[in-house]
Amino acid sequence: MEHDTSYTVTVRGRDFLLTKTQIEFDGPNYFTTCFLGDFKEAETRHVKLSRDPDLFFIIWDYLCGYKVLPLSDRVIPARMSPALALENLKTDAAFYQLDGLVEQCNALMAQPQEKVKDETRNPYLVLGCGYTYHGGSQFDSHVGTAIKSSVWSVRVTKERLTQEPFASMDRPESHMGFEGLRTIAAVQLFARTVHQVESELVGWHLVTVPAYGTAYYRLMVVLAI
Repeated sequence: MEHDTSYTVTVRGRDFLLTKTQIEFDGPNYFTTCFLGDFKEAETRHVKLSRDPDLFFIIWDYLCGYKVLPLSDRVIPARMSPALALENLKTDAAFYQLDGLVEQCNALMAQPQEKVKDETRNPYLVLGCGYTYHGGSQFDSHVGTAIKSSVWSVRVTKERLTQEPFASMDRPESHMGFEGLRTIAAVQLFARTVHQVESELVGWHLVTVPAYGTAYYRLMVVLAI
């Protein structure tokens, strides 16, 4: 049985393996020109790109022949709103010369009602993480540790914020004075560094969980997107 030739696309350090069948999907395109033309990449079967790896994951699925639109919340980059992710996906599709995907993006963007509905369905982003810290209990003293931890994200509805623990979370307006402003600044630093976009801080929930004599923290930060 003959094996399909494979090619490696490295996007900001993340490797994606493409087959000849995939690069020819929606061709001619950037990949057929690069790997099947007279360029050095045709010999090395490897190209490095400075594009967005999360968006390329969607491109990768598209080249498999999968349906990728409308975008699922689970594949939208955490720092992008649904509308922005769609626009950026179209930009990347144009860069890769994937005319079929560009047309699909245009068709979806031409539906304003659906666009608004998608943007307002989950208008809040929750950033969460867990970490250990042996110093002080004030968040501004261990925000650096939180930033370096494994952070997850999920979009939620306004109704979800009425449930615990969000209903009783700390909010910026409840923190005043020097210490209060310093805490708000630390939470905003965490959100800005992780999310990579300046978004409105709605609130945060920080709890300490006993763990074999050390302090283990669980943090959730809510942003309006």
